[in-house]
Amino acid sequence: MSSSNARSYIACGASVAGTRHIQNQNPCEDAWAKAILPCALVIAVADGLSSAEFGGKGAEIAVNSCVRNAVELLRTDEEDEEQDIITVIRTAAGAGREKIGEHAIMNEMDISSFATTLLMTVLTPDGVVCGHIGDGACVTLSEDVVSLLSVPGHARYANETAVLTGKNWDSQFRISSGAASAVICATDGCQGALVRRENGSYMPYSPFIVPLVRSLEQYTKEDRDLNSEIFDLLHSSRMQALSSDDKTLAVGFCLSGESF
Repeated sequence: MSSSNARSYIACGASVAGTRHIQNQNPCEDAWAKAILPCALVIAVADGLSSAEFGGKGAEIAVNSCVRNAVELLRTDEEDEEQDIITVIRTAAGAGREKIGEHAIMNEMDISSFATTLLMTVLTPDGVVCGHIGDGACVTLSEDVVSLLSVPGHARYANETAVLTGKNWDSQFRISSGAASAVICATDGCQGALVRRENGSYMPYSPFIVPLVRSLEQYTKEDRDLNSEIFDLLHSSRMQALSSDDKTLAVGFCLSGESF
């Protein structure tokens, strides 16, 4: 990536416990992480499965390890004009899974005890690439055009989802890409704010997405705490009504608002 393509990026997000976890006095099992480089923005969100004993820990390890690994790869090849972002994302996801496995072995547990989904994006001047396993959703904004980037994965049975810790995770890891000046990632607890079902297909919900990004852009100019703004949004009655699950929402955008 050439320094001449450098942009200023902003990333913000929050994870909050769902009403079911609050009632049962359980901690939030979602997690998110981000990293900003001169020519790239990396975001990862994950939903630790409630059916796994330490799903929340798995989500935490996954997002932090994946983002850290992606940054290392991007920095190593920052002068490479032909850098393969897909390879970066796949390698980072594999490193995240390996880190979870190491943690499981160290604690004499099976990796399945740390089952988690993963949604990871890399935004560059060339657009955005997403790697995704499990549920959750990702949408993009390019000027005022909203597009789907990745939707919840198909499941054969109710309450079933593919996970990063599964044996066949690599074959279920989906890659998508597109043009974008902003990317919005969500776990399943608030994916309903980003996407809606229409005639059996997912559609992006522009009335939520466009005002969200435009508000965050304005808040940036006002030097407001964007993470707190999203935290408050997730605690709002409107968002809480979407689902009783834990909720994570993460947003990344180019400060200039340019569309790549």
